[in-house]
Amino acid sequence: MIIDGHAHASGEFSEPEKLISILDKLGVDKIVLCPGSLEKDAIPDIPKISYSPISKIRHLIFLANKYYLKHEVPDHYFEQGNELINSFRENHPDRIIQFLWVNPSNEDTINKIKEALDNWEIKGIKLHQCLSSFSNDGSGMRKLAEIARINNLPIFIHIFSREEVRKLVNLAREFPKTNFIIAHFIGMEIAKKYGKDLKNLYFDISTYFIISKRRIRYAMKHFGANRVIMGSDSPFGERNLENNIQKIRKMNISTKEKELILGKNIANLLNL
Repeated sequence: MIIDGHAHASGEFSEPEKLISILDKLGVDKIVLCPGSLEKDAIPDIPKISYSPISKIRHLIFLANKYYLKHEVPDHYFEQGNELINSFRENHPDRIIQFLWVNPSNEDTINKIKEALDNWEIKGIKLHQCLSSFSNDGSGMRKLAEIARINNLPIFIHIFSREEVRKLVNLAREFPKTNFIIAHFIGMEIAKKYGKDLKNLYFDISTYFIISKRRIRYAMKHFGANRVIMGSDSPFGERNLENNIQKIRKMNISTKEKELILGKNIANLLNL
């Protein structure tokens, strides 16, 4: 089974039928979707630096967070995107998995999650600290971690800074029954230093052009192959999904490890 554990309903993924045709072409069974641009014709803006050797520098993501990605996005933007993805999922329930994008600092977030649980079929929660202002040691995150634990919803998070990585590790320690997926391997070395013993931290290998095979092997060595998840962050990049699948298939690791990363890990997390 192959599952893309991280993608957005924008660009070429904004039309369900086209998305399904791409999955079929690549032999992908399912895809985890969260909101992206609400404009169907929007072309993802990927800086050219992303395709240069400098993109392999592991600290680059923190600079990108601060100087390129950081901008506040209104909560209603995510809400519209969540509704759109629910409509996608209703038409393709066997292929599309919905992660609900929320802002922990919004006082109504817990109610919105409960409403989505009652009316939709969400499988996880999506957070982005560059687009929403919140701290991983705030009361909103504790409430979120608790409702995620109760409903077995993994929390997928794009972390803003090194300090926030440490705060997330502390939160994961406080809520050992809540699973956290860290996007883009952000702060993985910090997570290793402060939380190597934790069993509820997982790591997403997107995107193709910033995550090297060396760092994937590092994650496998220190956390285990069962904690690495194949995501593409599509459509933010060129052929991310195809390239990430091929990257894992070409790695000098066991067939079992490849199967875990390509789909079994996220399938186990989501009880698929």
